[in-house]
Amino acid sequence: MRLTCTLKKIAAATAIVVASLGAASPALADITASATASGSSSAYTLVARITPDAQYLGRGKLYFVMLHGSQIYVLSETRGFIPYTGGEPEAYRGITQATETITVQGWNTTAQAGASIFVGFGTDVMDMINNGRFKQVATLPQAPAPTPTPTPTPPVVTNPYAVYSGNYLCISETGSSYTVSATITATQAVVDTSRILTIPDYTFNVPYSNIGTTGDRIYTNNAFPLRLVSVDTTAGARYPLALGYASNGSSTPRVFICSRR
Repeated sequence: MRLTCTLKKIAAATAIVVASLGAASPALADITASATASGSSSAYTLVARITPDAQYLGRGKLYFVMLHGSQIYVLSETRGFIPYTGGEPEAYRGITQATETITVQGWNTTAQAGASIFVGFGTDVMDMINNGRFKQVATLPQAPAPTPTPTPTPPVVTNPYAVYSGNYLCISETGSSYTVSATITATQAVVDTSRILTIPDYTFNVPYSNIGTTGDRIYTNNAFPLRLVSVDTTAGARYPLALGYASNGSSTPRVFICSRR
């Protein structure tokens, strides 16, 4: 437990508190160690270089330590990253060269973003701790912010009945003629009837009802005064628009047939 606490303090890069180990706190040694990094957090490459003191050649050990939150991991050349749970931590490997290199390639560090990386050397981990032979050489990069999901572009809704919108010349049963303008969609018909003097309503605004017996699209309301718009969708129809109006159940309906202007 004491060694675990000491390693956590190393990895936090604070002054090493080894009073609990029965020793005074050493200063960090001025060791020669550095690291270079490349790649994204999902394919990270870290190269650490350490130049141990000459007396450790052939008899010392290298250590590679990662602190992420409160969890410590050590890197072994043969076993990879190992969570540290107590006792003597595993060394990366023995020191065999005047300058040692530790390379980690294709490392997905996304889950360890912000972790601190330390390297060090000694005859064992306590020699490294007691003599301050360790150094922080890197901080793992933060994962990139997720790309926002683009808002889907709503489909362009076309109006297949727009061809029937426009100006019309309407003729009554008595032969009187009037000009109206109509806007036709799949769900409603809006007709400006303000110029038809025999109809008191200035506008027909009626919803789609059904297909009539002759195949016309019928737009109408269901209460008096009744307003009806009939659209003949037959190609080349002479009178593509017809209007009907009845003020009450006993009145004579007014009917108009309309041609394009």
